[in-house]
Amino acid sequence: MSILFYDDSPVFGGHEVMSLLGIDTVLRASPTPVRVILSSANEKLRAKVTDLAAVHSHLSLETVDYHSSKFEAIRNRLMPSRCTALSKRLLEIKPSLVVAIQGNIEHSSLSLLAARHAGIPSTSYIPVPHSNEEMGARLGRFRDLFCTHLFRLPDSFITITDEMARLLKSRGATAPIHIVYNGVDTKRFQSSDPLAARAALDLPSDKILIGAIGRIEFRQKQQDLLVRALAAIPHLASGCHLVFAGDGPDSDALKSMIAARGLSGRVLPWSDPAVLYPALDALVIPSRYEGLPLVMLEAISCGTAVLGSDRDGMKDLLPAAWRFKPNDAAALSMALADFIAQGRPAPAPDLVAKVRKSMSLESFGKSFADTVLTLAEAPLSHLPKGLGKPNT
Repeated sequence: MSILFYDDSPVFGGHEVMSLLGIDTVLRASPTPVRVILSSANEKLRAKVTDLAAVHSHLSLETVDYHSSKFEAIRNRLMPSRCTALSKRLLEIKPSLVVAIQGNIEHSSLSLLAARHAGIPSTSYIPVPHSNEEMGARLGRFRDLFCTHLFRLPDSFITITDEMARLLKSRGATAPIHIVYNGVDTKRFQSSDPLAARAALDLPSDKILIGAIGRIEFRQKQQDLLVRALAAIPHLASGCHLVFAGDGPDSDALKSMIAARGLSGRVLPWSDPAVLYPALDALVIPSRYEGLPLVMLEAISCGTAVLGSDRDGMKDLLPAAWRFKPNDAAALSMALADFIAQGRPAPAPDLVAKVRKSMSLESFGKSFADTVLTLAEAPLSHLPKGLGKPNT
């Protein structure tokens, strides 16, 4: 038995972080040989996997000289030689299972095609099965026409919440779906003294602190929605202080928005969020779409309230009063006003306990390793019909 992980994304993001943790746990849990194929364009991921290989002798690494890009589903059709070459390589390696690490269904989709052509079982580890149109991608509806068949290629899926599983089914997935929650370091993300945290970050102690943490990018993350929501209600605008932590293409535009509306607020450089969460009265996630945001789990683990768009992982985890209609500044304004009127309550103890128990790094690692190793050991008769004979 052997397992092959494939990721041809050129970007190192949160899904790569979780995948590395998962691969490390698989390596620690079993002597099963593991191979990782990734794009040479992703230098950070290659360095991380190289570090893992130095610790685990049964891990090997190889790279390909291409990477996923926009219109990947179309490129797969226009460049069939890529699939032929990868299929040939898979037949040489003969893994028991190919695990496609997919940020969305187009990323690393070449491995699903090649595995199907080679008759090797595959699973898609995917946190964001949203359509390109939903995500606001250029020519999204057109691109989605070429993505439909991709949801029928894997012999199973691994995703991160019940809501994502429902979304996979709505997009045409019929293969078994396994849920492995993301995990956070609960030893690092713990409650602490809010006033001490504010003092450490030079944040005001006489205002309600509303924060947003992550890449500053309006199309998906929609920090601009939070600014507009706060500015729309005078008592929110005067009583709150906005704290944004991170960097991104819209950092300067965000600073200009805050200043133009006369709001109290700061944009902090990316730093240790474990220090920031306890300082906040609430973390806000106004995103157009998400998977299961690590910032949400980290904040709740610290005992900090979280308000989020009523979709995806936020819909699965947050109470109804802390969710608001997506892409609606007025709905976010009302959610903030209600939260403050209710005395800025902390997360319920059972919610904090759920995150700290079921969504810790240890829980994630065990669940991921158990799922992948079980799928790799599954006999052909237990896999969906239509799968070719695997090479063992």
